Amino acid sequence: MPDSTTSQVAIPSRFIFLKNFILKKNVLGKLKSGGIYLLVPVINFGISFITSPIFARYLSAEDYGYYGYYSTLASFLLVFSSLSLQTYYMSVFFKETEEKRRTIQTTLSIFTLVWNLVFFPIAYLSIYLYLKYSHSQIPFFPFALLALLTSVLGIFKGFVQVNYRLGNQPVRYLFIVAGYRVLGILMSLYFVIGAHMGLQGRMLGVFVVEIAFFAISLYSILSKQQIRLDKATLKPAIRKILPLIPASFLFWPLMSFDNIVVEKLNQPAQMGLYNIGKGIANYLFIALQSLFQAFEPDIYKYASTYNLKGLKKTALSILVIVVAATLVFTVGSPYLIHYLTAGRFTEAIKYSNIFAVTYALIIIYSLLDAMILAWQDTKINLAINIVGASLSIITYILGARYYQQTGVAAATVATHLVLITLLILFISRKFKNHRLAQA
Repeated sequence: MPDSTTSQVAIPSRFIFLKNFILKKNVLGKLKSGGIYLLVPVINFGISFITSPIFARYLSAEDYGYYGYYSTLASFLLVFSSLSLQTYYMSVFFKETEEKRRTIQTTLSIFTLVWNLVFFPIAYLSIYLYLKYSHSQIPFFPFALLALLTSVLGIFKGFVQVNYRLGNQPVRYLFIVAGYRVLGILMSLYFVIGAHMGLQGRMLGVFVVEIAFFAISLYSILSKQQIRLDKATLKPAIRKILPLIPASFLFWPLMSFDNIVVEKLNQPAQMGLYNIGKGIANYLFIALQSLFQAFEPDIYKYASTYNLKGLKKTALSILVIVVAATLVFTVGSPYLIHYLTAGRFTEAIKYSNIFAVTYALIIIYSLLDAMILAWQDTKINLAINIVGASLSIITYILGARYYQQTGVAAATVATHLVLITLLILFISRKFKNHRLAQA
């Protein structure tokens, strides 16, 4: 009788190596997680693709302009309402135990809540005074109230997103991001169509859903935790975020000052087309950003450990995806905009294509900036944002002066190219200095 060990079919060594590699690196698990993360942009785009033509039939170009304008003001005030505490939480996420992370998150959340009880009335009054004394044509109530409240409540959802994204919990991340967007759009459709509330209904629908997610997020953060401000936790956080607050404030002109400049041209309908084009290009950004966030934990990990090989592979993967997606979007944008606006606002195509390039550059900028944040080089982050703020204010104003709305959109591309160049130079020097220190 032959020996049982010799009767078995020999398995080629390359297959054994492949099996061991898959088990060791948890390749299947990563593919599964990556697939779930990719569902976020798919769902977000899918619901927008279906419902955008519906909104376009019930909203005017001016409505889109006002919506974009209030989104800009809300993003500006978010710098002060959020205090960059979420960024700090991300920077310490991999350095602390789970118990310590929960203490940090609880303390930061309570502090944010108390701070906004003071800051919100100041912010709301500031918007009123600005619109009044700048002689703006933008209507104030209830749009300012809805925009600002939605922005403030969303801060707490952001803390939970960090847990799910960096903690590799893709299913929960899918719910908190894609679920929020789907419910917000559906609720807005009810108020816009069913209640005939126009732009007010569009903003009210998102606000109602934000309240629900605020409650869920706060429960998730505070459950089984002692509700108190831990001074030992808060003090280092405050020290770290102090340079980030002006840095974030300075980053705002780069992202949003364009709408302030466009509003001053006193062409509400054209401002609406500008924001429609920008908003449709933002679908590309949402997809790319969601994909980038799937890579973000690796960027923080590789950067903090100076793993240049890992960073190069991650950066190349992101770059290839960004370039390919931008080219596809640009080619298909005429057809996309015709559908999404129900054929009403096709003049927005030129703005959409310019902002597709801008958003692609923002993803690349975010990749480089994540390395800076992982190293906690807050002074460099501040310096880059000073350059970005100064340059964007100058170029946006000049663009509007000579080429109106198109000039402003083109200026966003030029400004981001300059900042990316500066970041690459700094990061290269950082790795060179690290190699010399290790030698």
